[in-house]
Amino acid sequence: MTGSCDKLFPYLEDVPRCVVCGYRTDYRYTNPSFLLKNKIRDLSSTYDGIYIASLKFKEFCSRYGYKNLVFKPLPKTPNFFQFYVEGNVIEYKFNFNENFCSACEMYESVIGPTMNLDHITEPLKDGFYQSDLWFASGNEKSPVLIVAPKTFQNLKTEKFKDLCEKQIEK
Repeated sequence: MTGSCDKLFPYLEDVPRCVVCGYRTDYRYTNPSFLLKNKIRDLSSTYDGIYIASLKFKEFCSRYGYKNLVFKPLPKTPNFFQFYVEGNVIEYKFNFNENFCSACEMYESVIGPTMNLDHITEPLKDGFYQSDLWFASGNEKSPVLIVAPKTFQNLKTEKFKDLCEKQIEK
């Protein structure tokens, strides 16, 4: 969407970035020139951590009344959207972080996402969630997308293609 871990595409001059470390500060920036090449999946992500959703996925979320979801149209790829969760945050732990920047107040790298299960006493309510921490390095940081068990069953019923699934159990 915006480049690699270390370098942003030169033509994207309007991406907000830190004046000290140089990494982007808006990890939800939508590249107006982005062109999705693989249009087979209903939910995927770019290498730099942007979730991409199909119109079918957007309509599914609307039909089930899922809240706190944002779908930003991709100008060069009709019927596909940048997708993210607003709110619905779940606490995570990390194994390692490095190079704190005092200007943007972010770490260059946050590694080893693990859900903090200490505060979860029952299954998540139907819906989508995100980690409170953003993981990876440089320009590629993004939150972990979490799907409640009921939501996951709804996704399976709809027969979405190539959804990644990792069940978390206490």
